[in-house]
Amino acid sequence: MSEKYGKKVRELMVKEMKDIISEKKGFVLSNVENIKANEIDVFRKKMRQSGSQYIVIKNKLANIALKESGVDELASSIADKKTHGIGVIEDDPVVIAKIMSEFSKKNKGFNLDKGYLEGRVLSAERVKELADLPSREQLLAMIVGTMNAPISGFVGVLSSVLRSVLYAVNAIKEKKEQAA
Repeated sequence: MSEKYGKKVRELMVKEMKDIISEKKGFVLSNVENIKANEIDVFRKKMRQSGSQYIVIKNKLANIALKESGVDELASSIADKKTHGIGVIEDDPVVIAKIMSEFSKKNKGFNLDKGYLEGRVLSAERVKELADLPSREQLLAMIVGTMNAPISGFVGVLSSVLRSVLYAVNAIKEKKEQAA
């Protein structure tokens, strides 16, 4: 009875991994070793707050799912004995890469591995480069700031012209008051 249950759970985990590969924008793999459960829980909470999730999966099951999904290059990198986790990219890949990169800097047992984004395999270096990019919100703020700069400059020029006219009128008024 327990063997059938274990087999069913394994099948469900492989199916979930295949769904992530086919339905989500992508994922980032990480090696996980000697990290306390409470630290992973805090990390998972941060991932959920960003609209994503982090899953720890057995290497054998991840390997099966990757091979069945046609991502053999990643399957070969998961073949080692380390435990792997998967940061699922729901929306903004930069945010997930940043969160995972920050966590890896704080925890020696957590290392970024390869990634998979919109049908392309990313090396660990590419994932780290992705983490260094500004997030979507930061880019939008930069664009708005850039678009706003000419307008605010124009307003500044107009206000200085009005100020100059006001000073001139004020100077004429003072001159007439002194003459009278």
